[in-house]
Amino acid sequence: KGKFSVLNPNYKNSDKSIKTIIESSVDDFMSTSGYKTNRTGFSLGTEFEHRRDLFVNIEQSNYYEDLETSSTANNIIKKQEGNYFENLLSYTISYNRLDQNFQPTDGIINRFSQTLPIYSDDKSIENKFTSAAYHSVSDNLILSARFYLKTINSLDDDDVRVSKRVFIPGRLLRGFERGKIGPKDGSQFIGGNYASALNLSSTLPNLVFENENIDFNFFLDLANVWEVDYNSSLDSNKIRSSSGIAVNWFSAIGPLTFSYAIP
Repeated sequence: KGKFSVLNPNYKNSDKSIKTIIESSVDDFMSTSGYKTNRTGFSLGTEFEHRRDLFVNIEQSNYYEDLETSSTANNIIKKQEGNYFENLLSYTISYNRLDQNFQPTDGIINRFSQTLPIYSDDKSIENKFTSAAYHSVSDNLILSARFYLKTINSLDDDDVRVSKRVFIPGRLLRGFERGKIGPKDGSQFIGGNYASALNLSSTLPNLVFENENIDFNFFLDLANVWEVDYNSSLDSNKIRSSSGIAVNWFSAIGPLTFSYAIP
């Protein structure tokens, strides 16, 4: 529906950023999985450099979610229909040794984040780790590798809510429909408790007449979603992969990427 955010990158010259987000959003999966969520709330966070190249982000958020289901939803999703309130605390620790944050050509960046329930109608803990490394072989060839791992687990005997289950972002597994890998309950992809992805790529920044606005990229994507807390028989521990070519165009309206992938 809408999202409004304000970022002050150097609040009162403190070398700390302050970020506020107010949002109201709808995720409609009625036609594919028989449910829809309405999510409304706000968050307030800060980020600062704790030590050289080591950054800390802390965020507190409050959200209200309404989960609606239809007759096509499976029994587990129908049992989770209702209203939920969440008061969450999140933190992220980043180690950034990139030569530059936009279009890096050398260096590494590692991030670990965790989301903890302070007060929540369903209690689950979310962990995420990402890592990326870049190496410039020459002015005409840059090699890179990115790793992604995300988990979510319930802290009590309840199943993880369907809207919080783990899926692979589409940008990490090109060539597949978003959310269409991993465990299935009947014909519906339900996400999992764990997800991982590995992206390998080689970038040719000066292939087209040394045009700084266009990069060519050859890539290999691998990803997996697995584990179902409410029914282990639905588990689908299969690595999916795709390869292809992408064109990164830094246009006047912002960076655009066009990919052709073979799953």
